[in-house]
Amino acid sequence: MIRPTQTLGLYLARQFLVGIAIVLGLLAVVMFTVEVIEHLRRASGREDIAFTLVIRMAAMKLPSVLQQLWPFVFMFGAMLSLTRLANSSELVVARSAGVSVWQMLAPLVICAALSGGLIVTVYNPVAALLAARHQQLDATYFKGQTSLITVSTRTGLWLREAEREGQQVIHATAVSGNGSVLNDVTIFIYQAGDRFARRIDADEARLGKGVWRLDNARIAEPDQPRRFLETMDLPTTLTLTQIVDSLAPPESLSFWQLPHFIDLLQRSGFSTLAHRLHWHSLLATPLLLAGMVILGAAFCIRLSRRRGGMGWVFFAGTMSGFAIFFLTDLVQAFGSAGKLPVVLAAWTPAAVTSMSTIAAMFHLEDG
Repeated sequence: MIRPTQTLGLYLARQFLVGIAIVLGLLAVVMFTVEVIEHLRRASGREDIAFTLVIRMAAMKLPSVLQQLWPFVFMFGAMLSLTRLANSSELVVARSAGVSVWQMLAPLVICAALSGGLIVTVYNPVAALLAARHQQLDATYFKGQTSLITVSTRTGLWLREAEREGQQVIHATAVSGNGSVLNDVTIFIYQAGDRFARRIDADEARLGKGVWRLDNARIAEPDQPRRFLETMDLPTTLTLTQIVDSLAPPESLSFWQLPHFIDLLQRSGFSTLAHRLHWHSLLATPLLLAGMVILGAAFCIRLSRRRGGMGWVFFAGTMSGFAIFFLTDLVQAFGSAGKLPVVLAAWTPAAVTSMSTIAAMFHLEDG
């Protein structure tokens, strides 16, 4: 048998989900329009980029953009649903029947936490897949990048650098110096038309300004005797920033792929700060969303006692949301720079938001 409080909880949860759907739909339309305009701006004067490609790329990027806005979606969803219930006097009736604010907030917080789990485990992999596809199209059509970098636990690091005169493919079994030093290197050089020109094996390759400096280079060319050079400079257009940035960014990897990729980067010698920070931020998502729901409720709870002031409520909620967004970016910036432990940088915004909003609710309701 369903008790009255359970019936009320299901009703509040349903109203909350409706509010989230409304806010999410409005934000999706706005952000999709912004992305289309931005892609059209970048595609201006490019006859090889069709309008259908612009629409497709904007649609691919939209899920990753919305992923950053989920805290606002849940906060405004809670504010919208509670405001509607307050204006219809339903909250007044519930409170007069002896239902506390915590009993009314429990269904919303539970929905937020469960939705956060679904966002991390289901929504995030889809968004990451589309983001990776968007980055490939962006690199091909907008940036014109010709270098390709991949990392594998079985085969090591592969770099491909293509030019008009040909291309060179570099393989290394290990990496050190955060990507600037390659160990046990094999380089295949091809001329135009993918015609093999030579192979170079070296013990080590250090990335300098416009060159790879090879140690103990063994050079093999078609119809030529094998040569040995103690040191050799091989021209390149790659920079350390390009190598690091061309690795799969955290946003293009799903929640399930990140632990494996972090282990892979550690074995390869690359920094894992950004990927570990992103993974812990995903873990903290349910707690952050629950805190944002309580934050929205803290601004709307007075509306159950008196009418009016809706504009101020949403303005104050918006400013508080931006303050939390700024705090999140600031703390994660310290985490990315190595100034704060990764766990502390990732969990601080969610923990501070939850504890401060609970304290504010205690003050408003019981204080």
